[in-house]
Amino acid sequence: MRDILQTGNPLFCDLYHLTMAQAWFADNKHNQPKTSEAFFRKTPFGGGYLLAAGLGEFLQWAENWKFGAEELHYLSGLKDARGEPMFRRDFLQFLKNEKLRVNIQAVPEGEIVFPNEPVVSISGPNWQVEMMEAAFLNIFNSQSLIATKAARIVEAACCDGVKRPVLEFGVRRAQELGSLTAARAAFIGGCSGTSDVLAGQYYNIPVKGTMAHSFVMSYENEVEAFKAFLRSFPGNAILLPDTYDTRQGIKNTITASRETGVALMGARIDSGDLAYWYKEGRRLYDEAGMPQVQMVASNDLDEYLIENMLLSQGAKYDVFAAGTKLVTAYDTPALGGVFKTKQFAGLLKIKIAEGKTTIPGATNVMRMLDNGMFNGDVIIRSGGSYCASGRLGTSLISFNLNDSEEKKLVFAAGSEVYPLLKTVMLDGQIISDDHHYSLQEIQKTAENNLKRLDKAYKRLYNPHHYGIGLESGLYQQRRQMIRNFHKTGEGR
Repeated sequence: MRDILQTGNPLFCDLYHLTMAQAWFADNKHNQPKTSEAFFRKTPFGGGYLLAAGLGEFLQWAENWKFGAEELHYLSGLKDARGEPMFRRDFLQFLKNEKLRVNIQAVPEGEIVFPNEPVVSISGPNWQVEMMEAAFLNIFNSQSLIATKAARIVEAACCDGVKRPVLEFGVRRAQELGSLTAARAAFIGGCSGTSDVLAGQYYNIPVKGTMAHSFVMSYENEVEAFKAFLRSFPGNAILLPDTYDTRQGIKNTITASRETGVALMGARIDSGDLAYWYKEGRRLYDEAGMPQVQMVASNDLDEYLIENMLLSQGAKYDVFAAGTKLVTAYDTPALGGVFKTKQFAGLLKIKIAEGKTTIPGATNVMRMLDNGMFNGDVIIRSGGSYCASGRLGTSLISFNLNDSEEKKLVFAAGSEVYPLLKTVMLDGQIISDDHHYSLQEIQKTAENNLKRLDKAYKRLYNPHHYGIGLESGLYQQRRQMIRNFHKTGEGR
């Protein structure tokens, strides 16, 4: 994955992006101007929001995008069903000399987004816009899912008002070589560190870890294993007491600490009834005069289990380590973000299908604020001059996207607002710093944005639905195009 981003390999695409490009090239439609946008239709995990992630990596790929000799050689060897070369020589020669010439507007990483809103808008030569689809969706869909899952887990870990670290421990369960982007996304979502040393090196994420059961099993008895670890890591004196008998294991950590003189810093419980063993472990450590010992919980944790332990069972663990259910986005393994044509050769385009009707033309999103808190979004036509110095310059009328009764909201001139999508690339050249921001900066942005989203939208069960509307002119335009389609059968 790292090589793909750093070399800008253009074969990070589906085959049909190249076959369509050749057909357009042959028909002289390849350079027709087009705008396509990505969005998603449903928030994941039954939740109320999505945390955007992955733009920096997509821009790194786009910045380096080019067809090199190796890629062209590979394409020249592909055969069609007749055994003939799939791609023509003149088309491959055309690719050799092409530079990326697209313009990109996108939602920054760490921003909160909602269904049907554009998260990226790409315009430029027809064939090049299409070549952006697979890479963007592959990166955005997966990283946004994991960042959102992490944010939900972090929120659950402080549901009683106490801020607790959440660590990402998923490298062995991730579905990606190296689990690098999973660790990256989890950190954006609020995780304090990762067990993945490679991700720590590559992204400068703090690395955290203790020991495995295999370490304990490599010694004649538990006490000797714990003493050996304490002697080697007095500054990371966190032990794993549940290899055999958890109660006796906790007692053995106390013995090992006393016999080595190394102050025990923590104990990680990785099996059994986590709530029960928290209370028993806390009792034993307090009775031993070791109130400083932190209790760490792992073992298939997610936001639901953490919230239940804290609020319903009083298991006030000091640290949580989430693995499988975090890095695999376990309960919603695919976001389903899509990339749709919005404008072609100067004509607005709309897809009309049951439950999947799109919004025509290039768009942006105006986010409304109330005392700094997010107060609803309005999808507007791109380039609209609604916002001046963070305020609405004129009143803005918004209709619910799917409301047949045409109920409307009116946002008064002077309302506090800001546009979600910002220009990040012009004519193939990056003009923003999004791909240079450190993960720590992006994590802070995400944290600040999540604070601006009311808790009603972040609760785990039956979250409130965030208000998303269409600017009145765009709403009427969409309705008219739908009516025209039913008359003519053309989506324009």
